Amino acid sequence: MKSMTVRDAMHKGVVSCDSSISVREAARLMNEKRLRSLVVVDFDCALAGIISETDIVAARLVHDKPWDQLTVGEIMTNRVLTVTPDMSLKEAARIIVDHRIHRVVVAEPDDICNPIGILSLGDIMRYLESEESAAEASGKGDSAATNEAKQTPKKTRAVARRASPKKATRSTKR
Repeated sequence: MKSMTVRDAMHKGVVSCDSSISVREAARLMNEKRLRSLVVVDFDCALAGIISETDIVAARLVHDKPWDQLTVGEIMTNRVLTVTPDMSLKEAARIIVDHRIHRVVVAEPDDICNPIGILSLGDIMRYLESEESAAEASGKGDSAATNEAKQTPKKTRAVARRASPKKATRSTKR
């Protein structure tokens, strides 16, 4: 049985921007490329941060500055977690869940300044679903994806249960 790695599920390739560009330009670039985030690099091409759709929407709600005057460097997340492409998918998922983030940057351990991809929760879900579908199509009842899902820590399942719509339908009769 093949062990699932970050390389199997990550979005290959990175679109980056400089921290000095306007938030409007970053939003335009993200829409044009159909991306949910951009890796932010500083003047010497070192990893400086990441800007996401969430950051941009939150900035529009909080800042009084126009988009043209607000820079990516002012609103980006500058604490970026990285993983390696050969890390197990389970370990990377644990990092994402434990840090309550949506994505990590993927880079080779000896070349952190040149990211090779992004791994998001959505990427992990799509990969696990495709593995599950492939296992069902081939007649295997228990795929590696199923086994990994069964081993999901209780903390992760508890978060999923809290988001369940069942709470909203609970009766208020006493």
